[in-house]
Amino acid sequence: MRMPFLGSWRTALRVARREMTRTKGRSALVIAMIAVPVCGLGYTAASYDMFTLTGQEKATRILGQADAIVWPLMPDPIVQDAPGDNWRLAENEEQSAPFSALTEQQVLALLPDGTRVVPIHQTSLDLLTATGGLVDAEISELDLTDPIHRGAAEIVDGRAPAAPGEVAMSRAARERFGDTVRTPDGSRTWTRVGTVEVPADLGEVLMVGPGGLPESSGMPSWLADTPDPVLWSDVRELNRSGIMVTSRAVLLDPPDPVEVPLQSFDSAALSLVPVVVGLAILEIVLLAGPAFAVGARRRQRSLALVAANGGTRSHLRRIVLADGVLLGLAGAAIGLVFAVILAVLARPFAEELLVGARAGGYRFDPPTLAGIVVLAMVTGLLAASVPAFTAARADVVTALTGRRGVIRSRRRWVVTGLALAAGGVAITVTGVRRVDVRMIVAGLAVVQIGLVLCTPALVGLVAKLGGLLPPAPRIALRDTARNRASSAPAVAAVMAAVAGTVTIGVYLTSADDKARQDYQQLLPMGYVAANYGLGSDSYTARTPELVRAALGEALPGAALTEISATVCRYDRTSTGCQLVPVRTAAQTCPGEENPPATPAEVDAMAADPRCAGSHISQGLAYSLFLSMVGDRDTVAALTGASGSVLDEAAAVLDRGGVVVKDPYLIDDGMVTIAVSDPEQTTSRTFTAPGFLLDDAVYPGGPVMSRAAAEKAGFDVAAIGLVAATTAPPSTGTIDGLNAALSAAGSRSPVVEAGPTVEEGPMLYLLAAASALITLGAAAVATGLAAADGRADLSTLAAVGASPGIRRLLSISQSGVIAGLGSLLGILAGVGSGFAVLTATNLSRTTEWPAPTPYPLSVPWLNLLLILMVPLVAMLGAGLLTRARLPIERRRPT
Repeated sequence: MRMPFLGSWRTALRVARREMTRTKGRSALVIAMIAVPVCGLGYTAASYDMFTLTGQEKATRILGQADAIVWPLMPDPIVQDAPGDNWRLAENEEQSAPFSALTEQQVLALLPDGTRVVPIHQTSLDLLTATGGLVDAEISELDLTDPIHRGAAEIVDGRAPAAPGEVAMSRAARERFGDTVRTPDGSRTWTRVGTVEVPADLGEVLMVGPGGLPESSGMPSWLADTPDPVLWSDVRELNRSGIMVTSRAVLLDPPDPVEVPLQSFDSAALSLVPVVVGLAILEIVLLAGPAFAVGARRRQRSLALVAANGGTRSHLRRIVLADGVLLGLAGAAIGLVFAVILAVLARPFAEELLVGARAGGYRFDPPTLAGIVVLAMVTGLLAASVPAFTAARADVVTALTGRRGVIRSRRRWVVTGLALAAGGVAITVTGVRRVDVRMIVAGLAVVQIGLVLCTPALVGLVAKLGGLLPPAPRIALRDTARNRASSAPAVAAVMAAVAGTVTIGVYLTSADDKARQDYQQLLPMGYVAANYGLGSDSYTARTPELVRAALGEALPGAALTEISATVCRYDRTSTGCQLVPVRTAAQTCPGEENPPATPAEVDAMAADPRCAGSHISQGLAYSLFLSMVGDRDTVAALTGASGSVLDEAAAVLDRGGVVVKDPYLIDDGMVTIAVSDPEQTTSRTFTAPGFLLDDAVYPGGPVMSRAAAEKAGFDVAAIGLVAATTAPPSTGTIDGLNAALSAAGSRSPVVEAGPTVEEGPMLYLLAAASALITLGAAAVATGLAAADGRADLSTLAAVGASPGIRRLLSISQSGVIAGLGSLLGILAGVGSGFAVLTATNLSRTTEWPAPTPYPLSVPWLNLLLILMVPLVAMLGAGLLTRARLPIERRRPT
């Protein structure tokens, strides 16, 4: 039985194949537009498959060849999650006396008969770097010659450490420490005898042999080689003895979640990944659409001949759609080949630079790659669909005579686009309120599709402004409106590219601003502080002198201010005697005593200014120095205050007062100070005059007067130094200072360098990608307009137009496409980013203490770079367009 439907498709595919060979440039352009995203998707899928470990691989990296690893934690019953990552005390249990380390015999007594256990000690030590600096590094003690470690750690060069003074280190650690590792006091020295690689961690790894660590290195964990698998029931039994377990059998066959009393922390939250992925396909379609429109426009006469010889509209659509099928398949094949090659070649770089761990192996997921091929073909079909329907509806007589005809945007498409945009906004708002990321993605996609449908009408609306412009921009606007089949997809492609870039830019900028809000500055910017460590084992009578000399040598010219604090009169080395400013009952946040239980109570607490500082996501709140006592110089060194503010603060201290930064610590000009004394069982308070420093301007903690310390019955002693620098010192300077302070018996220095925020190379990369897409789309649409406008250029030449008019036309056409698309993309991107951030904030409104919400920040620098792209596109069009107008001559008959 004949199937005319398939026959017409075979004919269409044959015509498409012939067209590909005849128009190699256009075909290569479309294939590249499809192959590039396919290559990106294929590389991501292949790399994800290589780096996604199987259960057995994951267990081997954690356990080596052991059946389990056990951590004796305490003598009280505990509960844990299935992987053995988190634990807590069992219900109705209170921690008893401190737990001492178990011996090998005690561990074996808790495990089945025939079990072999191997200890692993891990600790943190201050070690000298190869350049003489000092770092706090993790170091492990284990016998790497034991085959039980195979798979978790491997010697790749040299041999395993055998003597206490030998160490095996990773390549990264060797670059940091050299071939000799030593403690700052010289009590321990290890010489490298081999290079170790831990597949799960390619960072700095140090491993010494048995007896290589000090005996006070804490409780060991034990690798257990058991005669039978350690099941979840066995894990629960060991939990009753205060032991946490990671079991190979449990990792390979996790228990039912209802049997696990402590669930693993799930960090899954609202993410921009589905938003970007959800809009990526639309963007690819819009990018390839103008190229298909070029082909359909240039084949207008041949398609009209098919129609004149009996071809139906469906035949014409299939001819153009066949282009999408073949070009999509070709783009998918080329893209996947490059993706696989790239994944294989880039695997070592991804392991070292991106993941920091070895991949599981060279493997690829055929179903996923096949899905990408289908996606590419569908993308090609979608990209060709609009040109196909446009070509099928073209007037045959108009096409055969070479005229364009009048193009208008159908009212139903405009109404449909506006309805979709409004519906998408409603879906997005609903998703934000429900904190449903899938609904948000669907709403944003619908909004974008609605804007795409409205783009042709918007292009026509903008073209009506041409009457107010000079001839070149007027003609450009008219041609853009007449060639909507190509210009509208180009504008929409720019819009989609810019929208995705701006969406991510809004999120990254808001995350950076949130990190800055959460950061708690401890010193004026660039200042360096060193604590003497008064009362510690390393403190000596010469420590203050040596610390001052170390700071003076490392930071020449920096003004040094000694910081004092309260100490106990019965023990001047004890800093346990402290003065702490406290709020009165009337000025204390109600949530501290009675946490809110309902959303309404949370809202009430959040609106209470007394609870404004209750943010669980803020940075670690601690003071460099506790219970500080000082005068004018102390306030200046710790807060950076100067001028009249410093004068007023010093006057309050002279009257026996205290300088604070919390406005609710001051009640009627007085501050309540709590007295903390380890030798006293009862607490007491007294009041003193208070002075408020603006927390947003002046960092540092409260400063007490000497009179307040005397009133509390405490003495005062020097506890550290602050160096006033003009800029944060370099890393090398800090490493050297760290080593000098350690030798002096002091603690590591604290450098105030502000919040550690990535200043966004990602934003610039996104802006660059958006710029390339914008320039590409503008170039394609401008080229099509130039080809279709050749007759107009000939007419202009005939009536005496200057040669530069052609260049001005190209500049104007490029500016319309790139400028209009960029503006629409910025609006859509900012709206999308704000929607996701608002949903993220609403998802945590019931938590208390209240987390810091994401600010709705706009990446202005990113937007500035994007808005400059249309100017670059116009400049490129002006430079690459020939100024000479074409002159059409009648061919001789």
